[in-house]
Amino acid sequence: MIARLASLPVLCGAFVVLWSSGFVGAKYGLGHSGAFTLLFWRYVLVAAVLAGLVTLMGQWRRLPPRVLARHAVVGVLAHAGWLAAVLGAIDLGLSAGLAAFITALQPMMTGALSARMTGEPVTRREWSGLVLGLIAVAVVIGDGISLGGAPLAYALPFLAVAAITVATLIDRSANLGEQPPAPLMLVTFWHCVASLLVLAPLAIGLEGLAAEVTAGFVFSVVWLALVVSLAAFGLMFVLLRRISASRVASLTYLSPPVTMVMAWLVFGETVTVAGVVGLVVAALAVWLAAAPGAPAAEAIEPEPLIAEAAAPPRA
Repeated sequence: MIARLASLPVLCGAFVVLWSSGFVGAKYGLGHSGAFTLLFWRYVLVAAVLAGLVTLMGQWRRLPPRVLARHAVVGVLAHAGWLAAVLGAIDLGLSAGLAAFITALQPMMTGALSARMTGEPVTRREWSGLVLGLIAVAVVIGDGISLGGAPLAYALPFLAVAAITVATLIDRSANLGEQPPAPLMLVTFWHCVASLLVLAPLAIGLEGLAAEVTAGFVFSVVWLALVVSLAAFGLMFVLLRRISASRVASLTYLSPPVTMVMAWLVFGETVTVAGVVGLVVAALAVWLAAAPGAPAAEAIEPEPLIAEAAAPPRA
């Protein structure tokens, strides 16, 4: 009902704010536990809530072993792999704003690769946007490393981008032949279960599930699980019913400046001149690659396929 009454700009704004809060919430949670422990409890809560929702909506169904295995691989890459790399970078000292900036290039990279994979031509405008985006990242990363940043902290977000890109491409190609597709909520539940199977031994073996169980830690887990993983993700699919998938994906490029403002308010993180320059260049890159009038916004697949394949990663 709220989605029907709210205007499109309000929905877009809410999505960007909730999505961006994930980077800040992750950094806050890392002050109370290790990355794997934080992710473990986050996905325990998300899986429990999804199990209840799937039951209430009567969406349980048996999936063929091959399909279930594919969803497990996609889930591990898109959730455990993506978030472990992002949180690892933040834990090594990368600012929440820079983490958001680097990972926000994922939709553009996925779009270019998936276009080649599906045989769709990549226009000069799209390649210009991709190149500009990479230049923007180089400017910001070069500035960070010159200020003494750990190289691994800047490399991990690219590993995260690789994980989510491979996951979306696997999902895109596989869904072409899956009719009818499995309920999205059920698929997401299995994504979370597969991620838990990977995260649990890491959280227990490497970190002993050690955490300062304070009100702040509980708030961080609840926020990341319910507001970011469920609410922001749900908003994304509401938007996919109203505007093209490429335009929804392009909204994630607005996450870095919003995250930088949030990080400044919460942690006092500073925004450098190079960061501002990088954001301006990135904005131009987005306009070239994913603006409403760009060819990329029109070359879309049928809606059910795009809904899963174009899903930007959750922070």
